[in-house]
Parts: sequence; C-alpha cells; structure tokens
Amino acid sequence: MGKVIGIGGVSRAGKTSLAQHISDWFPNDNVKILHQDDFVNPIQTIPLIKGQTDWERPESLDFDSFRDTILWDKENYDYVVAEGLMVFWNPEVFSLFDKKIFIEISKPTFLSRKTLDSRWENEPSWYIEHIWNTHFVFGRVPKELKNVLCMSGENQFISELVRNYILD
Repeated sequence: MGKVIGIGGVSRAGKTSLAQHISDWFPNDNVKILHQDDFVNPIQTIPLIKGQTDWERPESLDFDSFRDTILWDKENYDYVVAEGLMVFWNPEVFSLFDKKIFIEISKPTFLSRKTLDSRWENEPSWYIEHIWNTHFVFGRVPKELKNVLCMSGENQFISELVRNYILD
C-alpha cells in the first residue's frame, strides 16, 4: 500500500513543480501524480461569479472521483502525490493523506507568476484578485491540524527537508 502525499497552496505556488520533484526523487518507485484540476465537475454545474465560471469554489471539483482515484492509486503505486488548490478542503480526501505539504507565497509573487500563466486567455484582473482571496477561504490547511509541512514557494524548494519529511 502506497504513501499518499497532499500538496496544497494558491495557484502558481509551485504545487505541480514540487510534485514533479518528488516523482524524480523516487525514480525506482512507482509514483503517481494526481492534479486536482483533472477532477472538475461539468462546467454547466459550476457556480458563476460576474458571469464567469468560478473555478475557485469547492463546487467546481468532483471530490468523490478524486477520493476514489487516490484510493485506487494507493493500492497500485508506492507514492501517490495529490496536488491542488483545495486538496485540504474535503475531509474525506484530507483523511487519506499520510503527509501534508502546504506551499505559501506572497501576493506579489502570486501576481508576478500569474502574469506568466497562459492557460486562461483574457483573465480579468478582478478574477485574479478573486483567486488570491478565495484561497484563504477554501485552500488553507485547517489550523488545528498538526504534522503539516508548511514551506515557502518563493524560491527553490529545499529538497532534503521535503524528502526527510516524506520518508519519516
């Protein structure tokens, strides 16, 4: 049975990059990376904000499929890395994580990196502000939880720190 690692943080914090680093650290092990963005609900069911699809709300995600995929992959891989803005939001999904990593970045870093994000054409500035604000509501690690590695995503990740945390 594999170890499940959850990585959360605001958009552009470095979640996908860290997940790839973890995969690279264990080249002889079976590592599966799950991106929460791959588990969105049908667009017509997602709430709107100012006439635009609100991807930043829990209702935008299919947490049941995400949970079921994590459970299946846990049986078939040595490491499962589940990353996304709201990986810590759903209690059923959260309970599957053996290790939890939260990446924090400053608002100026978020804004700078977001300007380089070409996934969304013509993303209005008010929506970028919405992304930043909603991560404080739906993307944070519950304060009462312990054993969460909180780290800065401002610079290059400290590989030894993360690797030791995962292997502990």
